[in-house]
Amino acid sequence: MKRYKFTGLIFFVLLAGSIDSIAQNFSKKYRYKGIGLNINSMNYVGEVDPSPSFLSPSISHTKYNIGFAYLYKIKPHLAIRGNVSYGRIKGDDYKNASYSIEDIHRKMRNVNFRNEIYEIKLDAVIDLVGNYMDYRKRPDFTPYVFFGIAYFHHNPQGLSPDNEWVYLKPLSTEGQGLPGTGVKEYSLHQIAIPFGFGVRYKLARYWDLGFEIGWRYTFTDYLDDVGGVYSDKDLIRKEKGYLAADMSDRAMEALAKDAHLKDFVENRQGGYVAKNNGDYDGTGDLYINSYNTPGAKRGDKNKDWYILTGFHLVYIFPPKVICPKFRR
Repeated sequence: MKRYKFTGLIFFVLLAGSIDSIAQNFSKKYRYKGIGLNINSMNYVGEVDPSPSFLSPSISHTKYNIGFAYLYKIKPHLAIRGNVSYGRIKGDDYKNASYSIEDIHRKMRNVNFRNEIYEIKLDAVIDLVGNYMDYRKRPDFTPYVFFGIAYFHHNPQGLSPDNEWVYLKPLSTEGQGLPGTGVKEYSLHQIAIPFGFGVRYKLARYWDLGFEIGWRYTFTDYLDDVGGVYSDKDLIRKEKGYLAADMSDRAMEALAKDAHLKDFVENRQGGYVAKNNGDYDGTGDLYINSYNTPGAKRGDKNKDWYILTGFHLVYIFPPKVICPKFRR
């Protein structure tokens, strides 16, 4: 994680440091600045997404996002943009997964989460149609692409069996940081790579309205608190308590309310076993054969994404008029 943060910091410094040198090559009278309001929908792509593709995320748990931007137009085709935003993502295995043979194990995993994302972003906005005149002569429609670097803070929560939202990281649901597991704790402070495209429309002399789709590639697999293997519930219960053990493995909770899943386990999955697929003697935790015993797969190794789609309203500050100087 330190390596990713260091790489992100170097990228940020180089991008920010290049603004002045780039701007020197563009006539001052054509540069301008602006502020903006962003209203977006927010989606997530990861293990708890029924169609885990960054090109086709699930829209069933689309949430809101709002942000504020500062824009500095420094070249006919280039602007530098800073942005701060807040939004939420959400996912639910049981609600989203189907009973198909490819998907039923997600329904049985029964993980749900929500996560608040606080983001600070710096990016380069590249207009595909340049404006070589002042801001009043900018094109009516301008398609553009962007890329940059972002820092974000997140803190996933899960809905407990008692129907209360609880923070998941302190529960070590996959044994993160517990003795003997070898599983490292994940950080709530992360770096992301934002990129995307949009189109901007000239509403009036000082106003632009844009529509934009932006992807965030993250360096974490734990936006949803799922990314590794099932841990030993006895260990979790001992170190973190009963709630943590319950939140680490919710398969039995799903079976208790779903006769179809129970039938699948008993007739297709091979029934129930003790820890490590041993014979169950009626005591201790009950597991599903070859499914949720300690060490069994709970998530995958792919990094999580989040996606922002929405409208950006920008107000342009008229540049100062530069008057010629005459010698006396």
